[in-house]
Amino acid sequence: MNYTTHPTKHTAATPPDKTTTHWGAFLKKARRSRGMSQRALARELGVSQARIAQIENGASTPQIDTMAAYITALGGELTLRADFHDHVTQTTWPEQHPTES
Repeated sequence: MNYTTHPTKHTAATPPDKTTTHWGAFLKKARRSRGMSQRALARELGVSQARIAQIENGASTPQIDTMAAYITALGGELTLRADFHDHVTQTTWPEQHPTES
């Protein structure tokens, strides 16, 4: 598993390091580039500003739904791809719903 793209959860005994804070730093940069404050993002996601800070500084790794909501709130989409070598599956948030004709 490549931990630079799949962060692990931290505990007091195992503080975050550069490889496990990749997502937090990426999300922080994306939020800032869009001119959004942690407080505004927290309101949109229905979480505390402290929770946003924890995610961005690598103190906490969000669940996939939280990560998807965070990215969606910034105007992006999250794609999760599982490669089992004999088959690959992929999903994207927010889900793309077919339009009715």
